[in-house]
Amino acid sequence: MKTYIFIFVLCFTFVSCDFSRSYNSEEWPPYTTNIAWDSGIYSNYYFSHIVDDDYVYFYERPPGYTTVNIYTLTKLDARTGEFIWRAKPMFSNIIICPPVAVGGHIYVFLEDSGFICFDKESGKHTATVEVKVNNEKFVRMTGTPVVYDQYLYMCIWDRIGSYFNRIDVNTVNHEDAGSPQFFKPEIIWEPKSVPRAKPVVHNNTIYTATWSEYDPVEFAGFDLNTKQMVFYETFGGPDGTIFPEKGGYVNPIFINGDTLYYLNYFLSAWNINTGKLLFRHVFTWHHSDNSHDYSAPSLNQAVYYQEKIYYSSKANDALGFRNIHCINAKTGKPVWNTIAKGSVTLDSNVIINRDRLYIAQHQGFFVYNPANGKLIGVDRSFYGADAGSNVLYNDYMICVRKDNGWEGKLVAVYVGK
Repeated sequence: MKTYIFIFVLCFTFVSCDFSRSYNSEEWPPYTTNIAWDSGIYSNYYFSHIVDDDYVYFYERPPGYTTVNIYTLTKLDARTGEFIWRAKPMFSNIIICPPVAVGGHIYVFLEDSGFICFDKESGKHTATVEVKVNNEKFVRMTGTPVVYDQYLYMCIWDRIGSYFNRIDVNTVNHEDAGSPQFFKPEIIWEPKSVPRAKPVVHNNTIYTATWSEYDPVEFAGFDLNTKQMVFYETFGGPDGTIFPEKGGYVNPIFINGDTLYYLNYFLSAWNINTGKLLFRHVFTWHHSDNSHDYSAPSLNQAVYYQEKIYYSSKANDALGFRNIHCINAKTGKPVWNTIAKGSVTLDSNVIINRDRLYIAQHQGFFVYNPANGKLIGVDRSFYGADAGSNVLYNDYMICVRKDNGWEGKLVAVYVGK
């Protein structure tokens, strides 16, 4: 009993630090965004864009189509926003992640166990691949696949089990786009629950983690050469009153230097060389003051800056949750935390450049001082996407600006000085 009381007090103390910074819209100082280029092209922004070399690849709602789930892969010049090509064929399957650059190709991953390949230079459709571990008709891919050396690492589940796999991308035939290719991947791990965390590679080791409503989270690392497990931790489970950790299903794994972080309902860190636990902070669902509750079912890509880690979590202001966070990288303790007044669910990542933190969201384009969370200004005429990625390219923040209802155009905002 004493242990539970101690944990509760620790949690309450942790989330009650400087986690109260918020602003009414009347207090927002004005800010004017500097639009470097406006592509004029509508993006299906939930699974948004990447920058590879000097080019942007993203999913577009094709011209003339009003259906939400019709997509095409489109390429722009990241320096000017100039349109380069729009790939064919279009696709209507559920897309699980942003496109992934693989050598001279761009891969589009579909939930129902497959991916489509396009040539980077021409946009030509080069291959269609279906992946199955068993002969199951029901197969689902989860998370964002990662390419390292010649291997594509990905997570799959079917009615038989869950798998962390890899495929040698050199075996994909890019000369026959008309005939689907079937691949049985090389299985690295069969966890009890579905692996959904985006894999992260560091020092010849690849890390991923599971998500589950009922079972403990499994967090594991594997040697890329031998495929042997070299790191393993479990935590969480069904007891939501004290340990609500179900597992992060977007970007909970973050590595900086010799430290391996897991950022979700638990904030944990290990020395990557020794495996020693450096800290673990536990959040709970239940506090008397809702404004200090913490929610992190979907955490966006973290950023390391001046010995601090910054990230945003999917949380709704109507429930009183903060959704932009800054923690001390050495201790995991909070430095500041905020949410814009009236913000809807935020599923977009922060960008830090030249001592400024930027994020585009429903209420406008927000700029903060990353050291203390002070609001520098808001451009309320800029309606950002609450569910889209922000990419830093040189001094450009490439993001989605809402133009008409849910629709958004891909733009670049100058964030230099």
